[in-house]
Amino acid sequence: MVGVLIVTHNGIGDEMLKTAETFVGKHLPDARSIAIPGDLSADQLGGYADRIRQAIDALDHGEGVLILTDLMGATPSNLAHYFANDHTVKILSGLNLPMLIRVINYADSDLEALARAGIQGANRGITPESEI
Repeated sequence: MVGVLIVTHNGIGDEMLKTAETFVGKHLPDARSIAIPGDLSADQLGGYADRIRQAIDALDHGEGVLILTDLMGATPSNLAHYFANDHTVKILSGLNLPMLIRVINYADSDLEALARAGIQGANRGITPESEI
């Protein structure tokens, strides 16, 4: 099974995971969330980078890890991308509840399919511009 790592500012990931699992009625067995403080100082970066690396190592049982981050280009996303070349991971930024629900529903998929499912969930969960 593909591991899922949620890396977000503050406690966003924890709360989204709890909420999504409540909606779906099932638990992601191989998921972790890491909260990066919004006021993270430069001397704390290494400690959080180590936590992300350790989580990826723990979650990867040979099928890879899907990493979900809240904001592309921000610290959680940048830290996740730092390890991307050394591991079998896919990183999706712009985490929203429909994305996470879709990931939970398709948790038995391989890494590539799970990433595509997450993107589809995110896109379908946003009001189209034509409906505004």
